[in-house]
Amino acid sequence: MIGPIRALAARAGYVLWKRDFMRFGIDMGLDVRRLAKARGQTIETIFDVGAHFGEMRAELRQEFPRAQIHSFEPHPVSFGKLAAAADSRGAVHNLALSDRAARLPLHVYGASGAGSEMDSLEPNAGFALRTDFPVQTIEVDCTTLDAFCAAQGIERIDLLKIDVEGHDLAVMRGAQGMLAAGRIGFVYAEFNDLLERDGVAGGSLMPMAQLLGPLGYRYVTTYTDRVEPASPMWVSANVMFAYDR
Repeated sequence: MIGPIRALAARAGYVLWKRDFMRFGIDMGLDVRRLAKARGQTIETIFDVGAHFGEMRAELRQEFPRAQIHSFEPHPVSFGKLAAAADSRGAVHNLALSDRAARLPLHVYGASGAGSEMDSLEPNAGFALRTDFPVQTIEVDCTTLDAFCAAQGIERIDLLKIDVEGHDLAVMRGAQGMLAAGRIGFVYAEFNDLLERDGVAGGSLMPMAQLLGPLGYRYVTTYTDRVEPASPMWVSANVMFAYDR
């Protein structure tokens, strides 16, 4: 029966896979769940850093319904929408994570006060440099992941998701205590290039790998969300690492 159904799906432009047999690099939540199950691990605590309106939080909640999800969003408008949609399993924090605790300028792209998903603590993040969007800055509270976990008594993070428009490496630097202790199971972060580019802050994969590798984290797979082919080509992708020591 599956053959005719697969043929019908193909004619309609779809690919039919049983979800548990999907290749790695398509569905992050599924990949984490499969790897955790194979290792006898459970996903109980998730950090969603750069939560925007809670889009990824909703997906993670569906994949890991019993997990405690801590979502971090510094922009006040985005945070308001995030908080309105949050549930009681976890918490939402009007806070940015970085490599230091400070009040820092958040660069807001697009219509004033709209809570753009391109907001960044980096003034020259890659995607922002490709646009002609107006930019303003607002000051936001920042802390480090290590300091936050110490203050909250959080001893383990099973999945750390980071989407902060070029500031991902700074978030990892602020988490080196938890990372070095093997207290973060999976790291999922955004990137746009393999190597650093002159004039562009963050968004490159190799510096992340160079930081995480010596701490016991193994590259697992990447996920390409979209490619803009016009030169210079733009790639929006994510990477997953797993603690393997």
